[in-house]
Amino acid sequence: MKLLESLKSVINEIASMGDVQDAIKKKKIVTIYYDGDDNGGKGYRSIEPVCLGYSKKGNLVLRAWETEGASWSEKNKGNYLPGWRLFRLDKIFTFKDTLDKFYDVRPNYNPNGDKSMDRVLVNAKFDNNTNIT
Repeated sequence: MKLLESLKSVINEIASMGDVQDAIKKKKIVTIYYDGDDNGGKGYRSIEPVCLGYSKKGNLVLRAWETEGASWSEKNKGNYLPGWRLFRLDKIFTFKDTLDKFYDVRPNYNPNGDKSMDRVLVNAKFDNNTNIT
């Protein structure tokens, strides 16, 4: 069990806070492998990361616009893609820059942070915040 936890922490270094913050600030599209929720949803996802912070339960989380991937919420709740998703950093096993960038402000983007977070560490800045719906 201790070996598994040690391996998870080494693997999770791929999704370091520095990499995530850089992706948010530079609006990089990334591919992640997400371990999913208890009920499923493991798999690769293409995301636009926009906000990093701590959830109300104290977990380090990433708010992102998911464009495609293995989204469990889509399969079970009718929460279709593309759409907003909240990812726990400790469940992201890979974090790879696609070399593409995003520029559009997505629907319901909050320039002041994320309402599901207790504390925001970094939030994307857009020049065209007037286009927020």
